[in-house]
Amino acid sequence: MHNIEFWLTIVGIVAVLTESWLSTREQLELYHFKDSFNNISIGILNFLLDLSVKGFVFFILTWFNQFAMFNIGYSLISWIAVIVLQDFAFYWLHRIDHHVRFFWAVHVNHHSSTHFNFSTAIRSSLFQPLYRFVYYIPLALIGFSSMQIVIAFTFCNMWGFFIHTKTIGKLGWMDKVFATPSNHRVHHGSNPKYLDKNLGMFLIIWDRMFGTYQEEEEPVVYGLTTNIENENLSTIIFHEWKNILIDIAKPIPLKHKLHYLFGQPGWSHDGSRKTSKQMREEYFKEKYLAAEDNSTYANRPVHTSCKINEDEFAT
Repeated sequence: MHNIEFWLTIVGIVAVLTESWLSTREQLELYHFKDSFNNISIGILNFLLDLSVKGFVFFILTWFNQFAMFNIGYSLISWIAVIVLQDFAFYWLHRIDHHVRFFWAVHVNHHSSTHFNFSTAIRSSLFQPLYRFVYYIPLALIGFSSMQIVIAFTFCNMWGFFIHTKTIGKLGWMDKVFATPSNHRVHHGSNPKYLDKNLGMFLIIWDRMFGTYQEEEEPVVYGLTTNIENENLSTIIFHEWKNILIDIAKPIPLKHKLHYLFGQPGWSHDGSRKTSKQMREEYFKEKYLAAEDNSTYANRPVHTSCKINEDEFAT
């Protein structure tokens, strides 16, 4: 397992260096030093935390596996099944990370970069290893071993690394089945219509099934709806926790405090902020009204009294 992770790390480093070289050669401006430094620093911290809890994760998944409903084994079908089911579990992990502010505070650093490249993938949700394994307990109960689950996650995570790029365009039928660079660019967009969309890491079919799919249409604006002004490491990692503490310290009822902690990001008791759902609704309402206005103007009858008499300008 450690050999697999070592070689995957080497592949990731080579990919970042290659894309960075391509960006410089073609003047694409995909990489910026401070942003890349922050990405790699957070990636290292995430790797060390993940490594420190891996033994505990194996223990928990193995303990639940003793109550497994089936003896799955290690056939080709079982490996395909564990990859698909792991990705399904990750979809719901990812969806909750986007819709519950407590978990969004963990995940937000991954979305806070205004750039999009392979190093953005390394800008991981730093504290996610502390709770991610909970979503994979059902897989252990079905009958998949802890080793199978971790390897499946490693595979999907590596796939997720390579979809963080602007250098690959749309891929036809693959965009309908898999998480692809085009689909994932949407996920990192702060455009209202792109918010909380395309949550799958390996397969995009979950988003199509559960109503969170959005095709890449308009140019993507990367980052948050309100970007971080001071992009030092501590601010990137802890800024949303600080905002939560400010909100729950307000002299408001307990139910509002709990909503600030576990409600949807952007919720406010006084309506001073907006959730992603509210932003999308306003966006589509404005588009609808604009289309109605254009349609009304285009279909407006021309009155003869307003038409120019060309005879008056004849020479």
